[in-house]
Amino acid sequence: MPKPLIAIVTGIANGFAEQELLRGIIAENQKNGYSTVVFSNIYNIVQEDAYLECERRIYELVYSQDVSGVILFCESFVEERARRAVASMLQKATVPVIGIGSDLSEFAALSIPCLNTDDVQELEELTDHLIDVHGFTDILMLTGMREVEVSHQRVKGYEQSLIRHGIDYDPDKVIFGDFWTTSGEKLADSLIRGERPIPQAILCANDHMAYGLLRRFSEAGIAVPEEVTVVAYEYSDHRMYYSPPLTCCRRDREALGRAAAVQMHCLISGMAAPTFVPPKGSMVYGASCPCPMNERQMLTEQRDAAERRNYYDLNLFSTMEYRLTLCRDMTEFIRIIGDHVWMIRNERSMYLRLFADWYDPDTTQDGLMQSRCILPWEDTSIFENDRYDLQTLFEREPGAAVCYYTPVFSGNRLFGDMAVLYDTPDGYDDVFRHWLKSVSIGLEFLRLKNDIHYLLSCQTVSEYRDTLTGLYNERGLKRAFSARSEHEEASWYCVMLRLFLFPYPVSEADISQKTDALLGASKIIGSFCGRHDFAGRTRKDTFVCFVRRRAEAEQLSDLLYVMLLREKRCISYLGTDGYACTAVRCDTASYDEMLHQCESQITASYEQLKDSRKNRYYQELIEIRNLIYATPELTFTQDDAILPEDRTELYRSSYKKCFGITFHQDCITARIAKAKYYLAATQLELADISEKCGYLDHKYFQRQFTAVVGMPALQYRSLFQR
Repeated sequence: MPKPLIAIVTGIANGFAEQELLRGIIAENQKNGYSTVVFSNIYNIVQEDAYLECERRIYELVYSQDVSGVILFCESFVEERARRAVASMLQKATVPVIGIGSDLSEFAALSIPCLNTDDVQELEELTDHLIDVHGFTDILMLTGMREVEVSHQRVKGYEQSLIRHGIDYDPDKVIFGDFWTTSGEKLADSLIRGERPIPQAILCANDHMAYGLLRRFSEAGIAVPEEVTVVAYEYSDHRMYYSPPLTCCRRDREALGRAAAVQMHCLISGMAAPTFVPPKGSMVYGASCPCPMNERQMLTEQRDAAERRNYYDLNLFSTMEYRLTLCRDMTEFIRIIGDHVWMIRNERSMYLRLFADWYDPDTTQDGLMQSRCILPWEDTSIFENDRYDLQTLFEREPGAAVCYYTPVFSGNRLFGDMAVLYDTPDGYDDVFRHWLKSVSIGLEFLRLKNDIHYLLSCQTVSEYRDTLTGLYNERGLKRAFSARSEHEEASWYCVMLRLFLFPYPVSEADISQKTDALLGASKIIGSFCGRHDFAGRTRKDTFVCFVRRRAEAEQLSDLLYVMLLREKRCISYLGTDGYACTAVRCDTASYDEMLHQCESQITASYEQLKDSRKNRYYQELIEIRNLIYATPELTFTQDDAILPEDRTELYRSSYKKCFGITFHQDCITARIAKAKYYLAATQLELADISEKCGYLDHKYFQRQFTAVVGMPALQYRSLFQR
């Protein structure tokens, strides 16, 4: 039985703070029997950018029925509009949601519990350190934005410590900044210029502002800590890049993550949650205050930084981007990115999940996806699953602890996502984000390259005719429909054919096969209509016919379907599941109304086929089905001669679940389908048709045809005669 999934929603997954939280959550989830999925952006923009809004669609995965609970990293979203968009999505969630970090205003409407460290207490203790250990009384406080509540919470801790020690609190010694290095640089510049006296110590509400101070003081020759002590709250992994190394209070984010996972476990299982006690931080000693530096901690940070630097250098000299711009098909594309997975650290496995129609700009990306492992030493064959199916990858990678989903997109078009699995509470770094940007750009190159090739071969230049097929284009079809004769004995029907329902390879060779399939379909459409009816190609994958017959709508759509089975160019490329037909009676409906009806029915057929494709044995079964419909005369042999000997019974039971018909009955249907084609499209005698369909006794053929179709063969033929 698959493990329940806990989803993490974060603006960034490889930030130092986020990675510490994730380690705690993933480890606790493993202990409680959960798997973890992480949904994150690539860019996590600081300012609004319409070109990057598409990446937020990755958070739609929270709607998956596989998700049992959601943990939101509130502070990871740095742009206000992004926070509003994520909040809007989470309002529709039907599972428990917990926040970690500051309770930001954009998330207030969610009314969710938010767990955080006690900023007031920890800033108070950090101020205590400056007063009790070093005897400082002249202390400046550099905090964040004035309009952000957390800035004031951290000032409150500073104020409480001063008052408790009998030191006057002076609001003029509190400077509001922006939580970034620029704030520290600005304050340092004002101190260097003498606009305010240099204090004994400066307390920063986060590390980055302290880094700005250290940089400017170092450039100006002001000795830290000899002339001024600088300490900060939070702790990040960039201390070794500044001189001297920063002393700071490290928030225990890992414990905070574990606490959130415990709370979520209790919510899901219906247990009473333990009272949340904010985890206490700890001092990390650098050389920016008079205390001795923790040399071992600094060596660990330097080693980690050196490893990251090595991967950055490898990424810098990689030829992946260049090779991706030259590749010509998806097989080569997968091979190239697979050759460069060495750039990603410690992954267990990686899967590229693309929408079935990712390359088609005219479609809405949702639903069925084509997924494949990209590791070259693993099976890289395609398998299909629903976009919101998040359990399949864990089933394929038993033992994986976490799966990260990151968007693959270009402009306002989402292609799909990249899924990266890890065995341990681990995650990716900046190199992966740059790597994935290259993958996205490479996919867009490939799409445009093949789309241009296809458009050049299929462009329409006639006012009323489709140049590729010679049939009407949509304008010509509307014109012919308006001029049709109503004074006929038989009824008019609108028959629609939709090709390429599911994804097909993208390469120049496959584009050629796709064009051949279109031409084959247009040939069948011409035969289906005859000389007195008319048809057109209304879209690059859609044909519409207007025909007069005595047959019913269902019989007409069925006939067009079986006629396409006999066109080798179509069936070899599309198979039996790559197209759908439907028909409606015209009556008094307008042209647009009829096409809308047909579109709705085609969509319903597509959804039914899409559900069938979720069967784990679908690829094997559809190959068998394609075989029996291409050569139905073979079906008179024993079933064992067609079904794999070692899986005959398994495939029999799966066949009916997948296609809604037993294998034996489908063999009969395939033979009758071939007979329908010969009856409607040729003048062959019944005995000849019987023989072509593999029957040795033409009377038995006629009995079986009547039993399946509900009418004798000759009566069926009369329905389609003019």
